Amino acid sequence: MEGNVRYLTEYLRGATKLIIPVYQRNYDWKKENCKRLIDDLITLESEQKRTHFFGSIVVKPGDLSQEIIVIDGQQRLTTTSLLLLAMKNWMENNQCNGERINPGNLETTYLIDSFSRDIDKYKLKPNPRDLNAYKKLFTEEKYFVKNSNITTNYEYFYTELEKNSFDLDMLMNSIDKLQVMVVNLNSPDDDPQLIFESLNSTGVDLTDADKIRNFLLMNERQEEQLFYFNNYWEPIEERTHFQLSSFFRDYLTVKNGKYPNIAKVYETFIDFYKHNCDDKKKLFDELSDYSFAYQQILEASTKDKQIDEILNRFNELQVTVVRPFLLAILSDFNGKRIQSDEVVGVLNILETYIARRMIAKIPSNSLNKVIATLYRDIKKIDHDENVSTQDILSYILLSKTNTAKLPNDQEIANSLRTNDFYNINSSFRTYLFERLENFDHIEALKIYQGVKDQDYSIEHIMPRKLSTQWINELGDNYKHVHQNYIHQLGNLTLTGYNSKYSNKSFREKQTMQKGFKDSHFVNLNRIPAKAESWGENEINLRTEELLNVALKVWPYPVTKYAPMLQEKEMITFDGEQKFTNYQISGYSFITDEYQAVTSWKDFFVAVIKQLGEINLNPMIELSKLDIQNGLEGIFSSEPNAVNSEVTEGLYVYTSLSNWRKMNYIKLLLDLYKIEYDSLSIDAVLYETKQESVDN
Repeated sequence: MEGNVRYLTEYLRGATKLIIPVYQRNYDWKKENCKRLIDDLITLESEQKRTHFFGSIVVKPGDLSQEIIVIDGQQRLTTTSLLLLAMKNWMENNQCNGERINPGNLETTYLIDSFSRDIDKYKLKPNPRDLNAYKKLFTEEKYFVKNSNITTNYEYFYTELEKNSFDLDMLMNSIDKLQVMVVNLNSPDDDPQLIFESLNSTGVDLTDADKIRNFLLMNERQEEQLFYFNNYWEPIEERTHFQLSSFFRDYLTVKNGKYPNIAKVYETFIDFYKHNCDDKKKLFDELSDYSFAYQQILEASTKDKQIDEILNRFNELQVTVVRPFLLAILSDFNGKRIQSDEVVGVLNILETYIARRMIAKIPSNSLNKVIATLYRDIKKIDHDENVSTQDILSYILLSKTNTAKLPNDQEIANSLRTNDFYNINSSFRTYLFERLENFDHIEALKIYQGVKDQDYSIEHIMPRKLSTQWINELGDNYKHVHQNYIHQLGNLTLTGYNSKYSNKSFREKQTMQKGFKDSHFVNLNRIPAKAESWGENEINLRTEELLNVALKVWPYPVTKYAPMLQEKEMITFDGEQKFTNYQISGYSFITDEYQAVTSWKDFFVAVIKQLGEINLNPMIELSKLDIQNGLEGIFSSEPNAVNSEVTEGLYVYTSLSNWRKMNYIKLLLDLYKIEYDSLSIDAVLYETKQESVDN
């Protein structure tokens, strides 16, 4: 590897073919980047500066002798070429020349290699997604590719030349002052991938998908790069709607049985690749198959009406956490390893699990871990052919406890009777009322679209602001009724009338155009359409009616399956459990490896030691602080009777209740930026509920 500072125009003059490889991301400099370049060039001239450092360019030799592969720096090279091309075209269109530059010498010196034997003689060859737009800029404007960032920035430069009447010779003088550090990777020992990662270690510009693409394609010959890009990568991009980082996170969740840290998807993929992939084409084939399933998820497009309806509801709910499981199930469906009726059954159960938890307002902290292992949990259970996948899934979900549990009918009923269903997530609110209305409809109303188009809205029957008429209708107890029932399920409905009428009397709402009597929301407005008045009794009556519908929409699962030996469920930590009156047997942390312990003290010390193996420095720094409260107060550099050794010279205070132990673990996980659900605990309630400090 060798590097030296070069003038950019000198480098462009000497280059014959600068190739932006397919694994590079699209050209993505914005107008503000181009504006800054123009401003810098003007400043160079006005302040009579001799040079301006323009960044680095990393290159390596191509497959052919005249080719230069651009590893890093494509944004600067492409932008400069666009500016030079705009100058050349502007002079041609306005039939003018500078004293030292003209369209001909700009083209032959910096843009075109007239001696090349290639059909395309352009010195710069952008990646395939940008190449066509770049080539069209050398033709008439009517052929320009308008939906390209390449064209947008070219037109910005051209417009600036048009409206500002720059002295083109002076502008060229400034361009000549741009310097770059050119790094040449000439040695076989120069690893382009490692150098690329080092140059982009901050991750500011590159997504995880960008880094994965570079990793998979960078060290291949150009012919193989094009093969993988054209036949796999680009189609995968399109099928996943360019949500590639999310796709890889969900794919890795399926393969590893755990969600990668959102900031470490690339690192997780590299580790997965090194340990599991010995055939790159086979990997691309698998990724391609999964991308078809991902497309089906995003578009609800399996061509099975029932499956697609459920997928669409998941999309409307915006519960992306379920996608790894959907990805695995649809992959089996596409591979004919599971039949459509079984897929419908499985997805209905999953939808019930999600919906019931949302109705009961159970925190979603533990969902990641439940979903991440759900497909694997189904597959690892041995069963005969008389037991369906639905039975096994039902058994698994019914076995969940604590924050991972599936609420029963009584819990759902209590929630529907008492919870605020107006001030909740708007996507779930629309979903809730869509399901309650469309249940058992032969032709479902297009409620999601109606809400998006503002043709429909969730309205209060008894309004949020009571008029004198409403106060009189509600009677002496109006304050109690309004305060306790305003946002409850029984007082909320879907309407098609204009929301500006929401404060009208009940009778007006009932009889007006698109009012309750005229409503096509027959399930939701059955009682409001017939009621003589509206108050506490009517709201409670309607709540019970909708409650009974809800229990049919999301029925509590039943299963014939019961394993010979039931495996005890680990409790996923969600940052809230305190484990008061619990006895611990073991835990798993970060990995799935089970660690047996005999006391909460041993558990507390063991988890802290594992964190120390990741990085001791935060604990050492805490031990240096002379503070008695919080995390700072539990670490010490001195041993004593109530401290346990973490490592030589570092001790932790352990004479703590379970409540305080779990609180300190939560604070440490926050400090280390580790997700709570990385910790699972094997614990049960004491038979006698009396807790003392563990020693």
